[in-house]
Amino acid sequence: MSEIGSRIAELIDALMGFIALIVTPDWGALIGLLPLFIVPLVALWFFSTGAAWSLMAITKPRASLRPVDAAPQAAERDAAGLPIYPAGRPYDARNAQIYPIGTLRTLSGEPLQMGCPGCGAVRLAELSSCTACGMEIRLRGRVQLARPAGPPPGGAARA
Repeated sequence: MSEIGSRIAELIDALMGFIALIVTPDWGALIGLLPLFIVPLVALWFFSTGAAWSLMAITKPRASLRPVDAAPQAAERDAAGLPIYPAGRPYDARNAQIYPIGTLRTLSGEPLQMGCPGCGAVRLAELSSCTACGMEIRLRGRVQLARPAGPPPGGAARA
């Protein structure tokens, strides 16, 4: 029985030695191995982030907007048949057309007129202030974009 007891004692001593290595390791050796674990993780993070951003930049759906033609519109007419021009919008009285905001000349090159929103006096659209009341009107034309009428050809549109 002493032989079995001595074997059990050896097994317990080996087990205690193994547990001692896990519980109280050689910290200097482990700190020396730390770069071997951190450097690959940081490199993997950089490569995966770069790949994700590149994939997003390649496959990102792009806006396919086209500029709208800034053509003049016909002015509305009142009961007597006279054109109605909104204040603050350039218009051509000869052709009864209202132009987009920011337009200064007609398609043929003639200066446009504009009604002052403050006093209603008619002035040239090229002037930045009203000659009657002194109100400054600085309206700049905006770029207008039109969205496509339907989905792009191909894909689910064919189904």
